[in-house]
Amino acid sequence: MLKKVMFCGLLFFLLSADVFADQAEWIDKSDAYKAAQMINPGMVLRKYCMPCGDSAWTELAVRQVKVRNVNAQNYEVSVNGKGIDLAYTYIEKEGKWTNLAMLVGLEVSGAPEFLGENKTPAQENKIHPTDKFLEECMVKDSTTMGMMDCIKEAYKLWDTELNKVYKQLRSVLNPTQKKDLKTAQLKWIKYRDSEFKLIDSIYSSFEGTMYMPMNAGERMKIVKKRTLELRAYLDLIKDH
Repeated sequence: MLKKVMFCGLLFFLLSADVFADQAEWIDKSDAYKAAQMINPGMVLRKYCMPCGDSAWTELAVRQVKVRNVNAQNYEVSVNGKGIDLAYTYIEKEGKWTNLAMLVGLEVSGAPEFLGENKTPAQENKIHPTDKFLEECMVKDSTTMGMMDCIKEAYKLWDTELNKVYKQLRSVLNPTQKKDLKTAQLKWIKYRDSEFKLIDSIYSSFEGTMYMPMNAGERMKIVKKRTLELRAYLDLIKDH
């Protein structure tokens, strides 16, 4: 009798885990496209499934995102060629890692709306060296000028890596792709300069030294984003 009770309990747990584990993987077409529009190559997603027994989140660098039709009624969001469950996928929004299913408006269970920032040692090793430098630098000197110096140095590091990744990507492309890359990069430089001008215009209208590092940080993020985009293309090519 005891064995039967234990078996039923185990079966219930496994079935419950399956129900929770596949909550928002197959969804309506409109919801799938809405979620896919929030994901871009170069982004980093975080995956965390508490009902599955995950003790910590893991990161997923986005190289490719698509919406796929899985049957007559359902669609899925595919990242790097594999379907994801939106219930256990998190994107960074306004400084918080937010549940993607909830952002889309889906009802899910057993998943927190936001992720905490606790990291395992393995996750610490996945932090980009420049991000780690900036974090440690600003801890050492949190004055306005100290933060400005840290951000300026981080900007230089991202810009140096951007040039390096651009050359690496160019080296593995065919002639047509090289031409397209050059065209895209020249247009990005114009976008970057225009965005820098807008950022300066907005932040210069505010009083207070606190807006100086915020201005510099916004400029740095633009270069960082482009670096990660080109890195994602390079990784995609190397994986095929």
